[in-house]
Amino acid sequence: MLMGCRPNVHGITPKGKGIHLLPMELPSAAVINSTHNARGKMSFIRRLGLGCIILAFLGLLYVPAYHSAQGPLGIGEATSSGPSRLSRYLEPVEELHGWSFNASRNLDWYIHPQNNTTILNPNDSCTVSTSPYLLIVVCSAVDHQKQRMAIRDTWASETDSYNSTTIKVVFLLGQSDNETLNNSIAEENHQYGDLIQEKFIDAYNNLTIKSVMLLKWVTTNCPQATYLMKTDDDMYINVDNLVKALKSRPQSVDTLIGALICNARPISDPKNKWYTPKYMFSEKIYPNYLSGTGYVMSLDVASKLYESALSTPLLHLEDVYITGLCARNAKLRPVDHPGFSYTQRKLDTCILRSVVTAHRVDTSTMHTIWNKLKNSNATCREKKATVEHRHGRNFGYFLVKKRATSNHCV
Repeated sequence: MLMGCRPNVHGITPKGKGIHLLPMELPSAAVINSTHNARGKMSFIRRLGLGCIILAFLGLLYVPAYHSAQGPLGIGEATSSGPSRLSRYLEPVEELHGWSFNASRNLDWYIHPQNNTTILNPNDSCTVSTSPYLLIVVCSAVDHQKQRMAIRDTWASETDSYNSTTIKVVFLLGQSDNETLNNSIAEENHQYGDLIQEKFIDAYNNLTIKSVMLLKWVTTNCPQATYLMKTDDDMYINVDNLVKALKSRPQSVDTLIGALICNARPISDPKNKWYTPKYMFSEKIYPNYLSGTGYVMSLDVASKLYESALSTPLLHLEDVYITGLCARNAKLRPVDHPGFSYTQRKLDTCILRSVVTAHRVDTSTMHTIWNKLKNSNATCREKKATVEHRHGRNFGYFLVKKRATSNHCV
């Protein structure tokens, strides 16, 4: 090579001198293996991800298909209708008995709105000629014959034609897994003719199904009634005061009254009887609702609540569900009435004469209150209705911040 000449960077000599290629540096075997392994890993990850997606999709298809074949009786075991699906997998959650996080909460599967699900009907409670002004439906357990008998002997004993106003009292039951009990229910209805029995397992966590069955039966069988009251078999109802309260209303439509509960918070303790997991209800505060111990609605409201329930995911707390969630979805407002209470009343004649409901009344106390109101000659001064406040105390299955002091919460 001549001095001062730069080598040809392209590896080409001057014309006529031939072509010389510079040596190429080939990749080592280690590099080749590394690249091959990386591509293999990426391919495996993609296949694994695709497989997971396919399995998840098949799982979503499987859940409703499986549980749609399980039938409407009893407590369901599958759904994905809750509002907080992701939280189920991110947090350990104690499942509610009978309503696991994948249990169906679609009321159609339990209520069967297009089918007749009634096993037993009461005698002549709702016909065109005997349509009641007020229909009182007492939700009772299958084995509570003594409680039903105490009600028949006391406050329900004079309601067939109360002050020229037709009032009917019937009892709503589900089914038992004990055939002896079911047979005794049929005999009881044959004797008294005041039982409604529907096709669902009568259990505590099925109370919402029971209440929606109530709405279904009434709207189907008794649409001519003016008012409907839902109550329990441990309640004493002062029918006289209730009728006076309803008669004093300026109109008989758009009525939803009872003991209004405000700012109630779900209980998160799994050991509590009224435990509500987040997959059942994810909001921090329940909507305003009426205590399930006793509330009254007009039949137009009953129809709206029933339709709302068929499109509202089930919550096992029936009063929160019916008069809170379903009422909110139907744009209905529950209203407080001071005569209704979820507390146990003092056995004072003057107090009992001024109220509509008394809670936690056993069979012997039922007769005691009845006798006091029927036989007492006590003169009572008219007292202004008062409402108890319960700040920061656990009462029932909720934490009550404040009961309404008027027709709305403040």
